[in-house]
Amino acid sequence: MSTYSNIEIESAIASDQLLSGTDGAMVEGASYQLRMGHVYYDLSEGGKRFELSAGEKILIKPGHRVVLITAEELIIPQNLVARVVSKGSLFSIGLSPVATYADPGFNGNLGIVTQNLSDKYVELPQGEPIAKVEFNLLNSTTTKPYIGQHGFQTGMWPIKTHLQRTHKDVKNDVRVFSESEEALALLPNATRIIIRRLESTLLWTVFALVIAIGSNAVTLVLIKNGSSLLDHLYAVVGSLVATGIAAVGALLINYFRRIK
Repeated sequence: MSTYSNIEIESAIASDQLLSGTDGAMVEGASYQLRMGHVYYDLSEGGKRFELSAGEKILIKPGHRVVLITAEELIIPQNLVARVVSKGSLFSIGLSPVATYADPGFNGNLGIVTQNLSDKYVELPQGEPIAKVEFNLLNSTTTKPYIGQHGFQTGMWPIKTHLQRTHKDVKNDVRVFSESEEALALLPNATRIIIRRLESTLLWTVFALVIAIGSNAVTLVLIKNGSSLLDHLYAVVGSLVATGIAAVGALLINYFRRIK
């Protein structure tokens, strides 16, 4: 198996082979840079299809998985296989790397799946290089070429939703924990610790509030049933002391948990 150089790629393109809708500046030493087209799918939103107008940018939200459809169409003969890898420049801004390929006989735009692993929104202009494709010559022509069209061209992206399950569907599996534990498991350890501390702090704060409310209720009862001004004074002072102790306790708990 051998790989096409830029000379062979340029010659094939000039003969209407390998690729259509190309830009000569995208040819490199032994690959071609595939560019972003005007269509993409957001898999995190149920495979929603976005068709952009001229000049409009692709928007990839934090954590979202998308399928980027190339501007170029591949025209792969039965004696070649096209291998596709991500651009390192996209990985550096949080887009996950991808490696895919186009089988011998494949014709059409290519869909490149990627995920935004960053906490930033990523905008990609149409025409932005999103992947590199190299062309490998097979030792012999395949007898099982690709048949059919790409999901993009048939108007239906082939998302295998029948393989997906909700937590409710798998909650009885011994490998699955509670929904909150599974959600926390997706987060960095430092974030999980902070959330656990916040939950614990909230419980202590609620406990302090219950004590304060209870002491004030007792105060009202004592004032109502007290027969002298001194009884009323004791009740008010007792309520203030109990509320103060609860408040100070809550503050101390929050302080010491923060500095851990």
